Order: sequence, then structure tokens, then C-alpha cells
Amino acid sequence: MVSIIIPAFNEEKTIGELVRSVIKHPQVLEVIVIDDGSTDGTQEVAVSAGAKVFHLPENTGKANAMDVGVKMAESNIILFLDADVVGFTEEKISTIINPVLQGGLEMHVGILPRWSLSIFSKKVFYILPVLSGMRALTKALWYRVPIKQKQGFKIELALNYTARKWGSGTGYEIIPGLTHIIKEKKHGLFGGFWRRIKMFRELVSISFELYILETIKNIFIWLRKSIKLEFNR
Repeated sequence: MVSIIIPAFNEEKTIGELVRSVIKHPQVLEVIVIDDGSTDGTQEVAVSAGAKVFHLPENTGKANAMDVGVKMAESNIILFLDADVVGFTEEKISTIINPVLQGGLEMHVGILPRWSLSIFSKKVFYILPVLSGMRALTKALWYRVPIKQKQGFKIELALNYTARKWGSGTGYEIIPGLTHIIKEKKHGLFGGFWRRIKMFRELVSISFELYILETIKNIFIWLRKSIKLEFNR
């Protein structure tokens, strides 16, 4: 069974439809909405749709809301969903969760359909930095991610990195028929643009930390071990 966790900030327009579309799935144990300091009717709509709702008094960011949800979840397998994605069906949920439920992978990521992705093989996702809020994974994998990397939008690249380095397998699948409400439509042109800039800044920061600094650190560790071996001969 799977616990679905949905971090949400001012998502009253989509949260009800999302919860209702996933809550009756036979493998879904519970739907948990973490209301991350919303000032609209997100909490009330989510409760009416049948979700368990935990309200945070202030907006603390996506990663913290996800962490709160994981700690509340009863299942050892969780499915994160973005509150602004609509169009889910039982089949689409099964496509994301089955590889993890069946024990073949420790994380399986659903990718929003975009025309630009249709020309690539799925193998490209193992190379590119995949950003997606639709992820089925084990709690054990979540807890392997360092606390300092559980910040805002950094969490998505941190999960990719952790799954590839420490996990027992990860996979990706484009999920057709889903629609994403863009930031500019939800927050206005200026507000949406500012949120994109913030997200981009966080992603650059975590990419540098994981793929540049970590590589440099590993080189120094290797050099230190090599020098030590030479002196011990």
C-alpha cells in the first residue's frame, strides 16, 4: 500500500479534483495534504475531498512540507504529487507506483508530457537533471537524503542524486494526459516569474554542491589515500 503526500500552497482551485482522482485507488492507503501556510481555501477543499490535512501556520517551502508528510505517512512506500497537476486516473497512478510496490525499484519518477521530450529515449532521463514532483519511493530512500539538501526545490535533484548513488534502482516514465498549471497563471506574470527565478537559483546551488563540490571532495579523498599508501610502502 502507498501513502500519497501532496504539498500544497494556495491550491484551492486544483486540490479537490486531485484528491478525488487518486483517493479511491486500490493501492492507496491514505492521501495526506500538507497545507504549507495557505491563505485561501486549500485546507477546507482538501478535507472535503477526503484527504488527511495538516496545516502549517507559515509557508516553509516544498521540501519541509514533504518531510512533514513523510513523518505522518503510515506506509513505507510514498508517492509525492504536485498539487497543481490535474488529469490523474487509476491507470496513471499505477504506472508510477507499481515498479516500487513490486520491489524492482526504490524510486520511480513520473514525467509530465512535453512535445520536446517525445523525441528522446527514456535513457536521457538518466543523464539530465530530472525535475518532477511525481515520485514513488521508499521511506528509507527519503531518509538517506541529508537534511541540508531538504530545502525548497533542491529536494528533487537531491533525490535523483541519492537514488543513483545509494538507492537500489530508479526509473522514469512519461505520463500522458496530465496538465500542469503554470506559475504565471497561478501567481500572475511577475509573481510567477519571481518564483521561477527562485527555483532556478536553488537548482543551480544544489547542482554545484552535488556534482562539482562532491567530485572535488572525492578527488581529494582519493589523492590523500594514494599518498598515504605511498608513504606506507
